[in-house]
Parts: sequence; structure tokens; C-alpha cells
Amino acid sequence: MIDYAIESLPLFSTQTLKDLERELENPEACNAFVQISIGMWDQRFYRLSRAAEERDERLLMDVILSIESSSAMLGLLQLAALAGVLKTRLKHQDLDGVIGLLPSLEQCGALSMRELRAAHPA
Repeated sequence: MIDYAIESLPLFSTQTLKDLERELENPEACNAFVQISIGMWDQRFYRLSRAAEERDERLLMDVILSIESSSAMLGLLQLAALAGVLKTRLKHQDLDGVIGLLPSLEQCGALSMRELRAAHPA
């Protein structure tokens, strides 16, 4: 269960992705970024899980920041917000709190990738 404020956000903002495409001035580059990001989700979550198992706070922060920034760029609002919560917990040395949110992050990530795929097919 994730925070109500996060759950109230849309999973995906098409406007954010449109803004990225306009900013890049290259629809093909935007599409490539979307497809690469979708393809990397499982690897990112695996790296996050391994870092949590090893209690490697430096690597955890690296992966969390990667998830947060790419999600924000893609308009994956819930995923970016949830990654932000993990980042805050990690900054406060609440590693158990981070680990406790991993199932929610995994579920949110899977739903977000499905939404992104549907909105931006390969």
C-alpha cells in the first residue's frame, strides 16, 4: 500500500511525454528513450533489490535517483513520487523503510510500464 497522495496521482501523464518530445525536437529520439526505459525497468528493479539485500546504501541511492529522474522525464508520476519517498527514507537512514516499500515500487513500476507501452508502442 502506498501513500494516498501518491495513489491520487495519475500513473502516466501524456503531456509530460509530449513536452519531452517537443524539447528534444526529435520524435525518434523520444521514442528511443521511451523504449529503452521500458526495456530497462526489470534491470533497474533487480539492481535496486540486490542493493537492498546487500544493504548497499550508495548503490540504492544511485538506482533510486535513476528511477526517479527517468520516471519524471517520462511522465510516470506515481513511480517518480514513490521513488522520491524511497530517496527521502534513505537520506534519513531508514533502510528498513526503503525495503518495506520495494513491493509497492515493483507493482507501481509494472503498471507504469504497461501504461507507457500502451501510450507509446514500439
